[in-house]
Amino acid sequence: MSRGYEQIYESLIPKLSKCDFLEVAERLGLSLQPDGTLSVNFLGREYEISSRGVNPTDGKPVNINNRNVLAYYTLSKGMGEPVFSYVPISYFAGIGIIFSSNIKWMTDPLGKIFSGNYVAFSETMCKLDGFFNGKLKSGGYSWLLNILPKIPLQIVYNEGDDEFPCDVQILFDKNASRFMEFECLAFLEGCLVRAIIMTAQTGDTTGWV
Repeated sequence: MSRGYEQIYESLIPKLSKCDFLEVAERLGLSLQPDGTLSVNFLGREYEISSRGVNPTDGKPVNINNRNVLAYYTLSKGMGEPVFSYVPISYFAGIGIIFSSNIKWMTDPLGKIFSGNYVAFSETMCKLDGFFNGKLKSGGYSWLLNILPKIPLQIVYNEGDDEFPCDVQILFDKNASRFMEFECLAFLEGCLVRAIIMTAQTGDTTGWV
């Protein structure tokens, strides 16, 4: 499967070579560097996006789907601004219809890792540039993360009890689908889950691929 993701990335590089990076920077909120490359912070690491591809500026290894997400975002034709109203990723699978069964398998490991340890969860979120957004009426702890300039996320930590296990929800801005299709948003969620897990385990946002 990893080879399949690499093939996806390789197919995106020729498309990047045709990008008007000035137009992309202005529309998507990316930084344009003097040499004409784009710069973006993604999950605690800086990336350079150019006609040659997507590369972390620290030169360390990176998971291929981080590259795919940033390439798809750069190639997006989306316009507009976030509405700061948040929904689960399953919302986008049905053209605005909220499915009754959420796609929870990606986030299930987070509840197990952080069960009974909200302190570790909050420390991890801070390392990934998230910020606390208060306690919800439901009892969950809300965090916000500007994972990409036009795609803010809400991440909710629900403490477990005798009846329900600890649960971590990742919610997307309702306008996220303007900038990425459902499959790409699933890549994005997977990248975030992996970053949270590895940052919690290593204490370092650059120590994972």
